[in-house]
Amino acid sequence: MRIWLAGGGTGGHLCPGMALADELHSLCPDIEVGFLGTNDGLDRELLWGGGYRLELLAAGRGSPLSWRRPGNAPRFALALWQACRLFRRERPDVVAALGGFAAAAPGIMARLMGIPLIILEQNTVPGRVNRLLSRWAKEIFSQFEEARTWFRDSPAAFHHSGSPLREPFLKLLSEPPCRGDAILVMGGSQGAKRLNEIVGDAARRIVGETGCRLIHVAGPGNEKDIRGRYNRAGVVAEVHGFYNNMDELYRRSRLVVARSGAISLAELAAAGLPAVLVPLPSAMDDHQRLNALSLVHSGAALSYEETTAATDTFAPVVVSLWKDEARRSAMAEKMRRTARADSGREIAQAVLRLIGRRE
Repeated sequence: MRIWLAGGGTGGHLCPGMALADELHSLCPDIEVGFLGTNDGLDRELLWGGGYRLELLAAGRGSPLSWRRPGNAPRFALALWQACRLFRRERPDVVAALGGFAAAAPGIMARLMGIPLIILEQNTVPGRVNRLLSRWAKEIFSQFEEARTWFRDSPAAFHHSGSPLREPFLKLLSEPPCRGDAILVMGGSQGAKRLNEIVGDAARRIVGETGCRLIHVAGPGNEKDIRGRYNRAGVVAEVHGFYNNMDELYRRSRLVVARSGAISLAELAAAGLPAVLVPLPSAMDDHQRLNALSLVHSGAALSYEETTAATDTFAPVVVSLWKDEARRSAMAEKMRRTARADSGREIAQAVLRLIGRRE
C-alpha cells in the first residue's frame, strides 16, 4: 500500500501531513508514505530532518497563470511531468492534497490517472488549490466547520474532522492547561515581523504591569532584531528564532500572543491555552481573520487587528487578560473544547478504506 501526501511550503501544510503519516504507520506499519513538496519552503528542513521520504517538485509560489511570475507556467508544466513520472513508477493507491501550490500538479495528475484523491483543509476559507481539486476529490477533511460552504459544489464527502496533530501535542490533551508562568509570543513557522514589532514595543508595559516572563519565537532571521528591541526596552525575555519542540513551550505558558494560522490554533486547542490573536492582514482571502473569529465566537480567544496596533491599545488587552484569572480559565476551557484528539485516526482510517475499495 502506498500513499503520497502532496503540498508544502509552510508548517501549516506540512505538520498535518506528518501527523497523518505517523498515524498511518501506527495503523498499518507496512504502508509506504511519501511527501511531494517544493524547494521553496520548509519542506526539506521539516521532512528530511524528521526522517520522512520527500520528492521535490518544480512548482513555485503562486499561480502558474500569474503574469507577475512568468516562470511559474513552465515550472508547473515540469511539475506535472514529474508527478506523472513518479506516479507511473510508484503506482500510489491514494493521493492526499495538503494545500499550497505544491499540491496542484500531483492533485491534477491523480485525477488524470484515476488515483483516488482526498483533501486536508486547515482553514475556514479553503486555499485556491484545494478548492480546485475538490471537484475531483473523494473525501474532504477540514479543521473548521465553516469551510463546508466553500465545498458545497464538490461531490466529495465533507468531514469536520479537525487537523491531525503529532503525538507530542496529543499528549497535551491529558494535561492541565495554563499551568506555566509565561506569555508565549509566536508568529508561526516562518515568523511574523510586524507581530514581533507590536509585542516588542509593548513589552516594557506588559512585563512591568504583570511581572510575567516572556518567551518569544520570532521566526528564522528575526531573532537578532527582537533581541535588540527587548534590550533597548530593558526587558529580559527568552528569544528563539525557531523552536522544534513547541509542546515544551506550551507547557511553560499561561497565555499566548500569536498569528491565527490553522495549525497553531489546533496546537493551542490541544494545550488549552487562551490567546490574543493578531491575524495576518495579507493572508489569502483574509483566512487568518476568519480563523480567529471562529475562536472568538466560541469564547476561546481575543482578536486584535494589526492595522490598528499601538502600544497604548495592545498592551492593555494583554495585561487585562493576564490579570483576570477567571476569564483566562474560562477561555482555556473553551479552547480545549475545540480540540479534536481523534482527527488523525479518522483520516487514516478513511485512507485505508479507500485503499481497500480500490483493491
